[in-house]
Amino acid sequence: MLTIERARFPQDALTVGSLVLGYISFLLERSPEERDNIRKKYDPDKIDELVAKFEQIHARPHGDLLLAYRDGKPVGCGMMRALGEGVAEIQRVFVTEEARGLGAGKALTVALMDQARKDGHKTARLDTGRALVEASSLYEKLGFRECAPYHQETPYLDHLIRYYERPL
Repeated sequence: MLTIERARFPQDALTVGSLVLGYISFLLERSPEERDNIRKKYDPDKIDELVAKFEQIHARPHGDLLLAYRDGKPVGCGMMRALGEGVAEIQRVFVTEEARGLGAGKALTVALMDQARKDGHKTARLDTGRALVEASSLYEKLGFRECAPYHQETPYLDHLIRYYERPL
């Protein structure tokens, strides 16, 4: 059985760290030629700092950090933050290999969209890597449409990124 729960800190910090490391490994696997640039954004040697940063950026009431569990085992994560007036950004939706195809990515994304809507946002945005074709397919099935870049946080990765948006 799949369940989605809000991460609690500090008790879920290790779980979040493990899933973020899985996310980094997945990015490196899909775009090995961009190893240095991916590590520049997500340094796996500084996972504790990344988790602390994500805990702050995605804290309620202006964000959310969710964990997906399958039969009690953590199999995915997803994050959301307020981006601007009425706009929420969904970030770092990741599902472990053994849980892919079971609906965890969709469940995380829908839960984040629902929370963003409850928080009063009218628009959801996200970006994903061009090599993450399954993610793009999921987002498009959920009504996201490709849009112009909405941030320039990582210019060294811009050539790898697709930007999406949808009304909530």
